[in-house]
Amino acid sequence: MKRLVLLLALSAPFATAPAQGQDAEAATPIEIGERRSMYSEVLDEERAYWVYLPASYEQEPYAPKSYPVMYLLDGNAHFHSVTGVVDFMSRGINANLQIPEMIVVAIPNTNRARDLTPTANRYAYDGTEVPGDPEGGGGDAFLEFIRDELMPTIEAEYRTRPYEIIVGHSLGGLLALHALVNHPGMFDAVIAIDPSLWWDNRKLERQARSYFDEATDLEGAVFISLANNPPPPGQDNIMKIAGEAFAGSMKVANSRSFRTDHRYYEREDHGSVPLMSLYDGLLHIFDGYRPSLTDVFDDPSTLGEHFAAFSERIGMEFLPPESIVNRLGYALLQEDAEKAIVLFEMNAENYPESYNTFDSLGDGYAALEETEKAIASYERALELNPESEGTRSKLERLRSR
Repeated sequence: MKRLVLLLALSAPFATAPAQGQDAEAATPIEIGERRSMYSEVLDEERAYWVYLPASYEQEPYAPKSYPVMYLLDGNAHFHSVTGVVDFMSRGINANLQIPEMIVVAIPNTNRARDLTPTANRYAYDGTEVPGDPEGGGGDAFLEFIRDELMPTIEAEYRTRPYEIIVGHSLGGLLALHALVNHPGMFDAVIAIDPSLWWDNRKLERQARSYFDEATDLEGAVFISLANNPPPPGQDNIMKIAGEAFAGSMKVANSRSFRTDHRYYEREDHGSVPLMSLYDGLLHIFDGYRPSLTDVFDDPSTLGEHFAAFSERIGMEFLPPESIVNRLGYALLQEDAEKAIVLFEMNAENYPESYNTFDSLGDGYAALEETEKAIASYERALELNPESEGTRSKLERLRSR
């Protein structure tokens, strides 16, 4: 029963629905991102990009933090669904914490066949040669634009972490896997959704066999999804066959530092498979991120141990989110103040420039009637934020006892 109470306490603060009877004049737009653009010297054209920022990016009273970045191909087609999935899996809605929050940078198309294909192609889906001029082949230039122009812009304008994910569907999935094989290290993780590996008579699939046979010390995570695409009469499902062959090549290099997975979605076709693929792909990339809240209830120190183990596994430090730890602390404060203190102290250690962590720590010490420690915590909170009248009021009450 106590565990249920804890989960309910964590879920309540995330409600976002407006109160009944809200004045219509007070209504404000719901924004999920912003449209921006830049001139690309590499591509010699203006390129739009859309940016989604996590809910906590400007969230008070917590300390500013930096975020991994997802680069989303075919951005105009997938921006709304992808940002919704990322928000649900990361923000803590209903105490759900499956992946870390991240920035999403979606890149709309201008010339899709040019930008998302790594080579010029003169072959049809079944490998037969098509007369006329070959199509496409601008993928490397497009990746150069992302690496040398877009990424530095995002890093300069937003609080980012050096952990980049590329997500692509169809031709976008083809380009994502091309980056994996031909531009190693450009991305830390890849989600290729039903990739068009039939392109150029399956050339990338053949490149992958040679690459993974020789590659050493690979790092990162790769997820490939394959859909049930009924082929034309007399033909095979080339995308499934080529995708499974590519995934088989990756297994040669699969290791603790290079984690790969692929999945066939028998009930989904090329058009319906992206949503489930993204969800499963993110779970694969961030496998082990989600903590057990019931374990935290029993022993709060396990939260720090959990994130330390995950950080070692993924090769980058991920701290327990300040806002989640704070909510856990207050939920536990009603049941066991000593357990709550463990979490408040963890936050103060991890986020030493956040006044809120010390204000909460003061509340914990006050609940245990450790007055001197509570006063010291409130004083530190006021040093960090002299404008906090709530902290000042609590400090004055303690000093007047």
